[in-house]
Amino acid sequence: MNTWRAILTVVGKDLRGELRTKEALTSTVVFALLVLLVFNFGFEPGTRDVRLVGAGILWSALLFAAVLAMNRLLLNEREGGGLEGLMLTPLSRADLYVAKFITLLCILSLAGLVTVVLFIVLYNVPIGDRLPALLAVVFAGTVGLSALGTTFATIAVRTRTREVMLPLLLIPLSVPLLIACVESTAAIIAARDLADEANWLRLMVAFDIVFLALGYVTYPAILEE
Repeated sequence: MNTWRAILTVVGKDLRGELRTKEALTSTVVFALLVLLVFNFGFEPGTRDVRLVGAGILWSALLFAAVLAMNRLLLNEREGGGLEGLMLTPLSRADLYVAKFITLLCILSLAGLVTVVLFIVLYNVPIGDRLPALLAVVFAGTVGLSALGTTFATIAVRTRTREVMLPLLLIPLSVPLLIACVESTAAIIAARDLADEANWLRLMVAFDIVFLALGYVTYPAILEE
């Protein structure tokens, strides 16, 4: 219980800092909006083309906006000396990973919700009662990106080329997750039965579990470097 209280204290500190500045959330949402707007010029809203490629557009916006948020969050922590200060607390390094993961997940989930709404409005997607399923897929994808992002952003922020290093580390490893997310999202947009996409859904869940566990185990060594 004390461990979780300490974790939630760190999460609360991070979220309060983000609420004051709104740097990560604002930049993420604005970037996602720009990506959606650029692609919107190439497709007529509500057409068959949108149903075919809409999932790819949505996840492209979510992925690159997430990379921007990860860089921003860890850079603020690094510049302010917050990460080094947290390492001096009784909270274990592995539990610190959990706290940073939850913080990133909260911010990316909110940004993902806004992005989904913008996508539906801009592309006139008739989602209907399939919206909860779409949000569930977006959340599952966000969990995986947050698990990877917490680890790799901590590595990249210590390098001089952090803006380039993070996407180079994150994107190749996230390809299986992104494929599963795109396929599941495409099925929802096209009103297909999600039961037919069970393999993709299982891949998403497995990806989330594996990289959460790997991040938890390896984060202490990463912080010590």
